[in-house]
Amino acid sequence: VSTQSTGIPLPGVARGDFSRRRTAPQISVNAVQFSPSGQSWSAATPEGLLIYSLHSNAAFDPIDLDTDVTPQAMKTALSQGSPLKALVIAIKLNSIGCVQEAIERTQPDEIPFVVSSLPPHYVPALVNYLVELVSTSTHLQFYVSWISELLNRHGSTLKTETSTLNGILSAISSQSKALSSLCDQNTFYLDVILAVGEFTQEKKTEELEVF
Repeated sequence: VSTQSTGIPLPGVARGDFSRRRTAPQISVNAVQFSPSGQSWSAATPEGLLIYSLHSNAAFDPIDLDTDVTPQAMKTALSQGSPLKALVIAIKLNSIGCVQEAIERTQPDEIPFVVSSLPPHYVPALVNYLVELVSTSTHLQFYVSWISELLNRHGSTLKTETSTLNGILSAISSQSKALSSLCDQNTFYLDVILAVGEFTQEKKTEELEVF
């Protein structure tokens, strides 16, 4: 086998390029989906699931990592009642699972303190995580409280982050439309139930008057 080229010649061919078989790889795409924030998208292919993002938090890219920054250290900080320390560790690990745990185990009345004490250079990364989480979580009010507090406390840091701000608007607008539709549907069902109840009561009253 020749070692001068990546092509594999057929047996018996001493020279020339007549036996080389070079073809460009072909990848079919079965489905494409975009995240609600518009910051990332994925493609399902026979080669596997391909994920692309405008932000580096789609991959493991730790920040200021050292031997004390571990998932276990984050859990320990949470158990010791130190949500700020736990959140900083989670952001340093750049793991959305760790960030979600740190956020959701923070009490609502602790949010203002955690947000105001958070170093500014961690704020854009946290907001990007919140955009991803608010798009899928059922704890909508809780995450909106985080986002509102971050905008109030760190607005000057975020005013140049146009894509991040657009992501917040897109994610919340998407959730708002979904909830509006659900609320309208529930209101209609309640009106129907009340109308049926009134009609049934009137029928019973009429029957009693007849007898």
